Amino acid sequence: MKKHIRSISMILAFLVGGLFHSQLAPLGAWLPASVALMLSITFIGIDTSKLKPQRMHLWVLLGIQLIGTGFWAVARMLGYPVLAESLFFCGIAPVAIAAPVIVNLLKGNVEFTTTALVLSQIVFALVTPLLMPFVVQVEGFCYSELALEVAIQLATVLGIPGVIAVILRCVYPPCKAWTAKLRDVSLGIWIMNLTIIAGVGTQRVLAMNIGWWDMLPLVIGSLVVCVTGFVAGYRLGGRGLKRECSQCLGQKNTILTLYIASQWYVHPLAYIGPAFYVFFHNIANALQIALANREKAKSSK
Repeated sequence: MKKHIRSISMILAFLVGGLFHSQLAPLGAWLPASVALMLSITFIGIDTSKLKPQRMHLWVLLGIQLIGTGFWAVARMLGYPVLAESLFFCGIAPVAIAAPVIVNLLKGNVEFTTTALVLSQIVFALVTPLLMPFVVQVEGFCYSELALEVAIQLATVLGIPGVIAVILRCVYPPCKAWTAKLRDVSLGIWIMNLTIIAGVGTQRVLAMNIGWWDMLPLVIGSLVVCVTGFVAGYRLGGRGLKRECSQCLGQKNTILTLYIASQWYVHPLAYIGPAFYVFFHNIANALQIALANREKAKSSK
């Protein structure tokens, strides 16, 4: 039962968040701090000597940008600007913090995935402020002002954990072991964040007072982007890195994009896509973990 706890916890997080959305929604204000704490724990334990960028990392980073901007461009050309914003936030998100954990369970290359994780966060922080003024339609707000506001928000969520990690490693080098020791704490924060996101998402969707039929294109679009990411990564990785690249392009840090998508300059309905993406990619992860545990059990017999 213990080895299935991650899969079960992911499903329960969405059920609890959906059922108790009114109680959990106010906790959404704490998400940036919670994400920063989770990132700090992750960054402290990263062994920089093992972070060796490869040519494949460039393709992974390019793939993330192409998926995000590609779906946005197609939806815009078809005349669906809100859907375009929603799909952009689904595709442009960096690699999820939990991706190395999933890859480890799948017996993949954790170092490759961790390097992709770090690089994708940096690229996201640098590129997103430049793209956002083109993606959203905000009247009376100039390009530089909007880009600066997005940059400040991302610097708060990503920059502070990075600075904290660097300072701690310099002042107290043994702190590198904290990441491994606090693995269960990180898992607990992750599950808590998923629960809050489910609650906030449910509350926001209910407040929009829109029917499922109007929401359906955003939900289907989110699913298509999710499947595209996992499949494209699987094909991109070839024989050696198919699991790793699949996770990097499919499993996204949507907590970051949901944070941006919830800002005043984004259309409220655009939040729906990444909110459902959280559900889709975590369901995929839960299935992957369950299958990996099943194969491990068979091989041990």
